[in-house]
Amino acid sequence: MKIVKVETESVSLPLDEPALDSTARWSDFNFLLVKVYTDEGIVGVADIAPLHGKEMGIFEKIILDKLEQKIVGEDPHNIERIWIKMIGFGSEAYALGRSGAVVTASSAIDVALWDIISKSFDTPLYNLLGGKFRDSIELYASFMGQPPVERIKNFVSEGFKGVKVKVGFNVKKDIEYVKMLREVLGYDFKLMLDGNQGYTIEEAKFFARRVEDFEIFWFEEPIDVFNFNGLKSLSKSTIIPVALGENYYMIKDFIKIMEENIAIVVQPDINHVGGLTQARKVSSIAEAYGIKLAPHLHSIVGFMVGLHLITASPNGYIAEYPVYGKRWRARDQFLEKCLVIDNGMAKIVGKKGIGLEEKFFNS
Repeated sequence: MKIVKVETESVSLPLDEPALDSTARWSDFNFLLVKVYTDEGIVGVADIAPLHGKEMGIFEKIILDKLEQKIVGEDPHNIERIWIKMIGFGSEAYALGRSGAVVTASSAIDVALWDIISKSFDTPLYNLLGGKFRDSIELYASFMGQPPVERIKNFVSEGFKGVKVKVGFNVKKDIEYVKMLREVLGYDFKLMLDGNQGYTIEEAKFFARRVEDFEIFWFEEPIDVFNFNGLKSLSKSTIIPVALGENYYMIKDFIKIMEENIAIVVQPDINHVGGLTQARKVSSIAEAYGIKLAPHLHSIVGFMVGLHLITASPNGYIAEYPVYGKRWRARDQFLEKCLVIDNGMAKIVGKKGIGLEEKFFNS
């Protein structure tokens, strides 16, 4: 089997209401759909998302002007060889480096190749990762911003065992919001908080002290994720577990937070970390350190890939279910043939590959 071409398609889906975190606000869900074709007719799919500023063209250029020429003619089964070839070493990596956008673009190609490989064996992707360690996966509802209590209550009543909301805006107002959630909704669900790097180290420590009594399940990206000394200091100053990973591109960054005992949960993003090839390595290293895996899952294809990885990983923990308003739940129609969600639990039912067909967005 040989790779013969790569195609991309820019897609923008309007949101019912603007989404926001402590660093950005967006009114559309923008992504780049990536398709890799083979001479045997098998097509692999992937996506790059979310792209808040409609940066689809940047990744399209990297994929079509640089990466495609490197992979056409290759056997897609040679996944490790192709990954190294895309990222490059020495002079080959000078122009685009070995982090950031080029890794994100390579991640999409990598995911599409895993889709091709598992389709070629006519088996679900998780079987290539070690098979089923678990039959179903717990989901948590991941909200953009600080939604009204009733909206959160609806998801809890549907059976979701966990909820994540945004903080990092204003320390005192964030504290009051968290306090209100617990007072109104109680303690029968996991409550995660995502700072999106919005706090200073002093603000993060003050905030953590004030919300410790509200049984916070984890405090995600409280400060600059590359301020490793600050993260270590924060993690030692609070009983609230720290979660990190969505903005790390290299395995060495994950190893650092594991070695320093900074995070008890790692959250590699399939789009950032180098695709599934690297994400599964992060998962295995985390398992060796006794650290739980809860991938950052905000793209549509990436969401399914993350579920396959959690299904097969002994340290797979819980999966993020992004909430972008009522209309966004229509996303599930793209997944209905490969996924069942019931009572806050997800179960993969697709028979081969990631489970999504290359034409899944054509309608």
